[in-house]
Amino acid sequence: MSRKYYTIQVIPENPEGAKKYRISSKQFMLFHIGLVLLAIVLIFFIIHIAKINRTLVNYEKMRVHNAQLVKQNANYEELFSRLDSLWIMENRIQNIFETFLENDSNKINSIIERNRFAHVPSSKNDIDFEGIHNWLTTDDKSRMERIPNVIPTVGIISKKFSYENKHLGIDISAHQGNPVFASGTGKVTFAGKSGDLGNTVIIDHQNGYKSSYSHLKSIRTKKGLTVTKGDVIGYVGNTGNTSGPHVHYSVTKDNIPQDPETIFTY
Repeated sequence: MSRKYYTIQVIPENPEGAKKYRISSKQFMLFHIGLVLLAIVLIFFIIHIAKINRTLVNYEKMRVHNAQLVKQNANYEELFSRLDSLWIMENRIQNIFETFLENDSNKINSIIERNRFAHVPSSKNDIDFEGIHNWLTTDDKSRMERIPNVIPTVGIISKKFSYENKHLGIDISAHQGNPVFASGTGKVTFAGKSGDLGNTVIIDHQNGYKSSYSHLKSIRTKKGLTVTKGDVIGYVGNTGNTSGPHVHYSVTKDNIPQDPETIFTY
């Protein structure tokens, strides 16, 4: 079987210099394949160049984003510093209840003066009875001790009181196992599990006020006992329906929900 050949003729302006090239069909096919391969290489090269151009275009955005991350990191460092201050305050309270190993009062007072825990609620409820700013009688002191005006644990208020959101108390986020204190003197009317609220303690302060402490890890009191303001009644936990360790703390006055932050004095 004879081979097929192709003749390529190159004719310049001067006809006398015309040239002819004779190639076989196989050579012609190889030439076509070479052109296809060259086209594919060029396409990949163009795509690669386009990717490099996109990276260069996005460089400024990446630089701005990096600057934002640096600023955010500085904010995190400031928050960690504040948490350290709260941790120091917690150790101070533990020392008061003789559960803290550091007993050097001068050292503790120096730390506390530098890291004073100052709670400033948006508004205050006036507690109206005679003698509050003067020397108090025994009865007056007893009445004050029954007002639930002490923050029940050391932590951060992570959710505030809100009628609109039906959150009739505050959430205080704290380390699991931290002590929970009675915010006022009164009689324990409930101490046990309470559905989504988990382990709960309710204290009747016998002056119209009632306080409730929920999601406790464990309870350190019993129904019917009388507790004094500052007594440990349980420990911070996440029992019931919670997303993390905290105390759901609520107060009522004559069965009407109150914002605890308006009652706190220390």
